[in-house]
Amino acid sequence: MKKLLFTVLCLMMVYLIPNTSYGGTNYQSYEHIVVANGKLLEDFTSKDYTAYYKNVDKRQFSGWKVYKVHSNAKATYVSETLFSYYNDGYTPIDYKYKLDRKVNTKLGISASGTIGIKNQKGAAAFKNNLDASLKLSADYTRTSEDKETYEISLKVDPGTQVDLYVYGEAKVTNGVAARYLFWIRTERGGFELFLITTQYQRLEKKRI
Repeated sequence: MKKLLFTVLCLMMVYLIPNTSYGGTNYQSYEHIVVANGKLLEDFTSKDYTAYYKNVDKRQFSGWKVYKVHSNAKATYVSETLFSYYNDGYTPIDYKYKLDRKVNTKLGISASGTIGIKNQKGAAAFKNNLDASLKLSADYTRTSEDKETYEISLKVDPGTQVDLYVYGEAKVTNGVAARYLFWIRTERGGFELFLITTQYQRLEKKRI
């Protein structure tokens, strides 16, 4: 009896704790993301999940039931600071900077609960064909590898700091989903897609 009770408690924990997994663009490690009139999957609360799950908990014979909380919500981000240099001396400093970096994909995905992520032809995808049930636009493609080179020459004046960082805009689609097989719910959790639409490098000089 104790073993049975322990097993039931473990199964309940799987559904109650929204463990999140990630794939594709590592947007979760970005320095700053702001979703206009919305939030990221990692910011969903237990209260949010309880409300959203009501839209997918009515059982069906088979397949996915999907509820989108945000669809193509606009977001802005700062992904990383490429360099930060300051001059606390008394004379200007000539500074040269060169960087080669690779951008492997422009789409990142996340999942929580029992929804899984897999690697498919070198890119991340949701397990059990959830992608097809989301009915995404053609913009949501798992893209290529790009190489970028930066060469910068600048003068850093006394008492100033120069920062070069990567920023841009993105679209966020997220929500919850549940999968059924013979009226039995086999998977349930949250999903998210983060699509980078623009990316720039900004050089900023400020007084220190």
